Amino acid sequence: MSWKKIDGILTQLAVGRDNNVWGINFKNEIFQYTGQTWRNIEGLAVNVGVGADGTVWVVNRFDQIYAWNGIGWTNVPGALVQISVGDKSQVWGVNRADNIYYRTNGDVLNGTWVQVPGLLINVSVASDGTVWGVNRNRDIYKWNGKDWIQIGGKLKQIYTSSESSVVGIDINNNVLQYKDGQWLQYKDIKLENVAISIDNNLWGINSMEEIYMFQPNSTTTPLTPTSSFLSTSPTTSSTVNINQGNPAGAIIGLSVGLGLALIICGAIILFIIRHYKKTKFPEVSGISEVVRQ
Repeated sequence: MSWKKIDGILTQLAVGRDNNVWGINFKNEIFQYTGQTWRNIEGLAVNVGVGADGTVWVVNRFDQIYAWNGIGWTNVPGALVQISVGDKSQVWGVNRADNIYYRTNGDVLNGTWVQVPGLLINVSVASDGTVWGVNRNRDIYKWNGKDWIQIGGKLKQIYTSSESSVVGIDINNNVLQYKDGQWLQYKDIKLENVAISIDNNLWGINSMEEIYMFQPNSTTTPLTPTSSFLSTSPTTSSTVNINQGNPAGAIIGLSVGLGLALIICGAIILFIIRHYKKTKFPEVSGISEVVRQ
C-alpha cells in the first residue's frame, strides 16, 4: 500500500489511536478527522497533541495552554510553544526558551509543571512513558527517566506513540522510522510534519500543506536503510544542551602555546650570544693594519 492523500490543508497534526487525528491549519483553526472529512473545533491554536486515549491539549500563539474537555477548552496555567500527549497521564511540552516540562499525572486542574534538565525545540511522549526529542542542533535524544541519551542522526521533528513506534523528519524532509537501533527511510514521500498512531498508522503533511496517510501491513516493505545516519550508537548525556565548543578556551590555549614558543626561541638566541662572546676568533692578517692607516 502506498501513501494515501487525504482531503484538506494543515500545517501540523497529531494522532492518537486508529485515525483519531487532530490538526491545525495556517489560520490557526483546529480540526478533528471524522474518518471522511474534517470537523472544525472552536478555538485557535498553533500546536496540538493527541493521546492514545483521546486526550487532546493545544497551545495558542500567546503560548497559552488548553485541554479539551469534550465540549470546550479548559485553560491550564503555564506557557508552552509545543505540546505532546501520550494519554491523560502523559503530557510534555517545551517553552519559548526551549525548556522542557511535564505535567504531574497530566492533571488539568490540580497538576503542576515540572521542569526536566536540558533544552529541546520538539518533544514527544507516548502513553507508555517513552519520550524523545530534538534540539536546535537537530540532535536526537531519548529520555531514560533520569538523563537524556543521545541517539545518532539528525532530525528537525520527532514523534513517538510507543517504545517501538518512533518516526521523524530530517532536514531533507525524508520520513524516517527508528527500528532495531537504526533509522530506516520511507520511500517515495517527502513530508514537513509526521505522526504515528499507537497502532502504527502514519499521518503527515508535505511542504504544500497537503495531508497524507499510510497504513502499513505485512505485505508492504516501504522502509530502506538510510546512509545519512551512519552512527546510531547511543551516548549518554546529563543535559540536552551539548557544548558545541569553547572559543575562549581555544584562544587561551593558543596564547599559552605561542608564549612557550617565544621563551624557547629566546633561550636559544641567548645561548648562541653567550657562546659567541666566549669564542676567540683568529685575527686575519692585514685587516688591523688597514684600520690603523
